[in-house]
Amino acid sequence: MHRLTRQILRPFLLALLPLFLVACGGGDDSDTDYATYELISSTVFGEHSVVIDRGETKAWGANGYGQLGLGDKLNKSTPKVVAKTEAKTFSSVSIGGAHTVALNTDAGGTVWAWGHNASGQLGVGTLVTKISPAQVLALDGVNFLDGVKAVAAGGKHTLAIAADDTVLAWGSNITGQLGDRTLVSKSVPVKVDLAEGVTITAVAAGGDFSLALASDGTVWAWGNNSKGQLGNNTLVASSFPVQVVMPNADEVPEVLDDDFVHITGITAIAAGGSHALALKDDGTIYAWGYNEFGQLGDGTITSRKVAVTVVKPDALKLLVPTAISAGLDHSVAIINGNVYAWGYNYFGQLGNGAVLQSYSPVKKLEKEVLNQEDGLPLQNIVEIIATGHHCIARDNLDNVWTWGRNTHGQLGDGTSMSRSKAKQILP
Repeated sequence: MHRLTRQILRPFLLALLPLFLVACGGGDDSDTDYATYELISSTVFGEHSVVIDRGETKAWGANGYGQLGLGDKLNKSTPKVVAKTEAKTFSSVSIGGAHTVALNTDAGGTVWAWGHNASGQLGVGTLVTKISPAQVLALDGVNFLDGVKAVAAGGKHTLAIAADDTVLAWGSNITGQLGDRTLVSKSVPVKVDLAEGVTITAVAAGGDFSLALASDGTVWAWGNNSKGQLGNNTLVASSFPVQVVMPNADEVPEVLDDDFVHITGITAIAAGGSHALALKDDGTIYAWGYNEFGQLGDGTITSRKVAVTVVKPDALKLLVPTAISAGLDHSVAIINGNVYAWGYNYFGQLGNGAVLQSYSPVKKLEKEVLNQEDGLPLQNIVEIIATGHHCIARDNLDNVWTWGRNTHGQLGDGTSMSRSKAKQILP
């Protein structure tokens, strides 16, 4: 099909999906239609939400595989407390395609996972779905993993930073996203084959690719590369980490041959469905990979196989980005406490009161307080999560806000109606 034709038809085809899902039960607290859920889980990941709210882990949204960790498989349209475990409380959580991974640093860096497990993405040594938190095994497949510093859940795989700053991975590996130089999926952790001397400080897991941030500010990627999501100037998948590059002197990629340099000075990374973001220490935001809906934010719909500049800090206006996150086909950033968003917007995931996609960062989000709009931007945001087709944000008072797709109740407002403006749901 011609690219332009796909651009025109795809939003209309996607429009049929939420209507069909609502007819099947949508976001209420009911049994999930598994045939329907399988249909969306292969293409739309992150249809559930999980946050740590004042020491408690709370979850809501799609739950057909037990990814909410509540001991059942019923969708929830309002926040519920995740089942208790020996871990007592979690220090961080990561939302995957239809699974969830949590870290407990207070319990020595143990890792817990629940939800979909057909590819071994829970790391528990089996392919059995878990509807309550289960502890992830160590590399030997016998003892439990501990000493972990960070975790990241992808479409059907999971990453972790071990005590020695190496990277561990488990789950689906059909495109090499585990980075162990094989294409064999694993139900227990394996070591990612990083170059000698590389120390990793952060990881991010995309649809079927992986990212890692090194202590020297460089970025490494592995897995699927059909859309350029590895950022190494090829479209060839890699089962081991390769370095992300950018055009020298920020020139236009298409007019260059081999004039590329490694991106450096990076302090944060984010992986979406098939695109990636990186935040530099000076506030510059880079992006690469799939761009059919403008999710790279460079003003085009051209996919990029090298990193391109999306946002440059404005010293005169003191506008400096401080956080980034990537959903399935959209991207968000925190700049001076406001949320900026760009990319696919059919479900209102850009939070700007519209459903039109944007090829460059949308200026500000508006908010709803109860049912009355006050016309002011959403302010004082300190944490942002883009996942699937919706967003979750936390402000400096620990209030949690959501917007975007809501077919399975993933906005947590008690409905299954998608919203194009932010609304407070916690506390």
